[in-house]
Amino acid sequence: MKFILTLSLLCLSLCSLHAQSFTDYIRIGDSLYQAEEYHESAQAYEKAFLLEEGNAMQHYNAACSWALSGDTIQSIHNLNLAAENGWKNVEHLQRDTDLKSIHSVRAWDNVLTKVKANLDEYEKDFNKPLKEQLEHIYVKDQMLRQLYAEAENKFGSESEEMSYFWQLVSEQDRKNEEEVIKIIENHGWVGKSTVGGKANMTLWLVIQHAPLETQEKYLPVMKESVLNGESNGRHLAMLEDRILMRNDKPQTYGSQIVTDEETGRQKVYEVKDPEYINQRRKQVGLGPIQDYVKRWGIQWTIEQKEK
Repeated sequence: MKFILTLSLLCLSLCSLHAQSFTDYIRIGDSLYQAEEYHESAQAYEKAFLLEEGNAMQHYNAACSWALSGDTIQSIHNLNLAAENGWKNVEHLQRDTDLKSIHSVRAWDNVLTKVKANLDEYEKDFNKPLKEQLEHIYVKDQMLRQLYAEAENKFGSESEEMSYFWQLVSEQDRKNEEEVIKIIENHGWVGKSTVGGKANMTLWLVIQHAPLETQEKYLPVMKESVLNGESNGRHLAMLEDRILMRNDKPQTYGSQIVTDEETGRQKVYEVKDPEYINQRRKQVGLGPIQDYVKRWGIQWTIEQKEK
């Protein structure tokens, strides 16, 4: 999803293309991409790469901008650099509509071969059957939820159809929970080095949707995995917030959004020491609360401090 920048920010980005640092050019490239100024975005990335070597993600993003601006050669060049720097997300590469225009180019197959080789190397010591099992559970957890907005727009939030929709979600959550608990009991909270990031994230997703007692039981197991660098600290923070909220206690990181019963609008559930929330969020890899709550149309106005 693309978000159009305000005119003033766009002008600032365009004017800032002169004498900037590597980080500045990357930021400008990202901003111009969001503004759908693809040629200018690609040029900003290239100015950055003249100063420093980019990482896999940065070259991938540049490839997208070049492809959308119609420059196949530069797009393929940056995809090759992304692959050389370790890009391994084959699934995203194949599905990314930004790159659709270069699928017919002969060099595209060479890029796919390199990226698949990166993925094979990364997964060589994985528990493949367990990875596949968890990734299938991921699909079952997310598929209906991805259709929620469309279904609600079509039938209405209070309709019989939506009541049945949530019944289906609840039934699938229960089945997913049973399957995931068996995995945790037999294998522990399997980490990224064993099953990869997506499969590891599935454990959190399913427990996040489980009853409170299940969440509380497995929170320490997940916490140990995070401490060992095998799971994502952001996910742990969100689970901790949900448990606190369900126990009628103030949350820590502001991840839980609820509906105000009086206004019907979305609001941030009560936060402990809200003036320090961004400091806490940064420690677990979460972005500023102001940016997070915008997706619900919420404005965060509490001035932030640091201890």
